[in-house]
Amino acid sequence: MSHSTRIPVVLATVVGCVLLGNTALAKPAAERETYKEVIIPILRGKCYQCHSDAAENPSGKKKIKGKLELTSIASIKKGGDEDVAAVPGNVDESLMIERIKLAHDDDDHMPPDGKPQIAPHELKILEWWISASLPEGKSLKDSGAPAEVIAAAGKVPSDEEVKKTLAKAASQTGADTAKLAEARKALEDVMTKVSESFPNAIGFVSQQDSDLTFTAVSMRKDFKDEHIAKLVPVNGGLVDVNLGSTSITDAGVAGLSKMPKLKKLWLNGTQVTDNGLDAIKGLGELEYLNLYGTQVTDAGLKKLVGLKNLKKLYLWQTKVTPGAVEEFKKSMKDCDVNLGISVQ
Repeated sequence: MSHSTRIPVVLATVVGCVLLGNTALAKPAAERETYKEVIIPILRGKCYQCHSDAAENPSGKKKIKGKLELTSIASIKKGGDEDVAAVPGNVDESLMIERIKLAHDDDDHMPPDGKPQIAPHELKILEWWISASLPEGKSLKDSGAPAEVIAAAGKVPSDEEVKKTLAKAASQTGADTAKLAEARKALEDVMTKVSESFPNAIGFVSQQDSDLTFTAVSMRKDFKDEHIAKLVPVNGGLVDVNLGSTSITDAGVAGLSKMPKLKKLWLNGTQVTDNGLDAIKGLGELEYLNLYGTQVTDAGLKKLVGLKNLKKLYLWQTKVTPGAVEEFKKSMKDCDVNLGISVQ
């Protein structure tokens, strides 16, 4: 299989792009009803996926994380397991705002990393709404919204537009899930065949794609050049191959040239020399290469200059010199070369 099938983060891409853009609205922003026509679209697009019943959840499934439901002002005031989501008139005491402002890599940041994030103009609106004691039933103008909040509201899509975007994203996710299942099923037979020779050595990189990984770590020195040929049925799907500490020589490495999608390759502790790198230099997708403890020299390092996607290269206990690494990095500025010593 030549191309991986992967479920994309649909809500963080399709939804995010649409919900962050300026939207032409039939009603002027100042006349939009504060809660129903401004706050709800923001919360529906960014929060309902984890904090609403099935009827309002974009996924169509009930998910109320932390027992916090955000689909009504009453539930927002009530809060969940930890605290009140929004304290009328007090932004600093409102858990919703606190979590939104946390660093994205913080486990408590909301929305979670990978989900559509609250945009700056949306945060401005939410903070004003809380400070104004959660007004509803009146327009932004009549609720006393300042000019900058009204301008920010002009960027918020209508609730119907948000619903349509979420429905489209959910449909795309369903289609991608079906496509992934089909791609993985198509690989079952060839994976079974490879597993007969190498039990528990091959598998999918993750549950979200159809890329394959292979490791010979349990076989060590029992894995030899002739075994590379047994991987031919899955060559097109392999992106991650660990042959570290095996009996592979340059002859076996030659077979790796038929793995065009290879991104990570471990050859540490093998008998690979400069000659073996002739096969490696054609792997244009390679990002990680471990040659620790091999007989590679400065001449071999020069053969890797064409690997423009290479980001990590390990050369501990090889015959490569610091001077050669410095020369290599003139052409490969984005590649982190680890020689076991500090190399500028």
